[in-house]
Amino acid sequence: MKFIFAFIIFFFFSCVFAQERPQFVPFKFEGKLGILNVSGTELVSPDTFINGPGNYDVVGDFQSYIVAKNKGEDEVIDAYSGKEQFSGYLDRACGRLRIKNDSYYHFELNGNSVLLRPGSSPIRLATHYKKIEPNLDAWDNESVNGKQYLWALKTDETYDVLAPDNHFIPVNSLPSFDSFDLIYRINENAPMTQIGFVLGSKSAIQRTFGQKYGIPESNHAVDIYNTDFNKLGTVAYERDAIAQLLNQEIELRGSMMPPPSMSNQIITPQNKAIVLNDEFSLIPTKDDQTQLVLVNTQQGNVPVLGNDHFDYRYISTPKSLKALLQIRHAETGTFFYFDFNGLYFPKGIPLIPKNYRKWE
Repeated sequence: MKFIFAFIIFFFFSCVFAQERPQFVPFKFEGKLGILNVSGTELVSPDTFINGPGNYDVVGDFQSYIVAKNKGEDEVIDAYSGKEQFSGYLDRACGRLRIKNDSYYHFELNGNSVLLRPGSSPIRLATHYKKIEPNLDAWDNESVNGKQYLWALKTDETYDVLAPDNHFIPVNSLPSFDSFDLIYRINENAPMTQIGFVLGSKSAIQRTFGQKYGIPESNHAVDIYNTDFNKLGTVAYERDAIAQLLNQEIELRGSMMPPPSMSNQIITPQNKAIVLNDEFSLIPTKDDQTQLVLVNTQQGNVPVLGNDHFDYRYISTPKSLKALLQIRHAETGTFFYFDFNGLYFPKGIPLIPKNYRKWE
């Protein structure tokens, strides 16, 4: 009787736990995209999107997937149920928008701009935007004094500045502008602080869409605003001229060096073992110290995938910069995920159907 009761409790919690974790995961075979159920069966065969580009984006902590279909359309697939949530056209130039602790994706849906946030209904914007500036790799993410802004490009090539805290309504009273930059105050014993914005024309601020660094100065006039978008004056787009207007030492983000990227790190061999956890490691082969093999250290360093040549990278999620591995088979280009900690998927299992494992 006790055994039966314990089994029922175990089965119940196993089912609940399973429902809290993603049940589907993408993989690629010979350049074609498939989606695997963690039980080992296929939800989507690699031949399904044979005429599409095979691109996809992971939403949040593997909550859903945005899959590029044929004719440029994108389908959002729920990672828990495997069902389609909706179809539209993803703003891939923008990618994931990070707004405080949430992620958003900009879509064109039936001629409208919408923002998708995992677990919520799409948010329809009042204006149809061509695209929204990416903000994932910005130093400050356009977040100042607890406020955050999105730079949205309209169909006439001018910008709106959207305020997420105000239901994504554009900041009013701004003149028409088609280029911008950020202003930072240089502090003697502290990191730089963003103190304003530069708005102007493309001839004044010669940046391309999405460009954050390497913008040349010019003697064309630009408008200077503080972080509340109150206008402070008009000067040339030159650091010294703007510093004189603000009466303090400043730096323009366009003249800064880009920060180092920590996410999705490619793992390069360094002639030594890379310990993933107390069960799995990447170790150099005896014959080629530049090649790594994934091994189970608790089973006498037995290779998990055999001795073929694989490339590895850490995949970062909001929970961890080194959440799991994405593995690419060097000879075929097949790639798939491997969750060495069991954070999202079954622990220690190559997440690709067995019939596609050409190395076995």
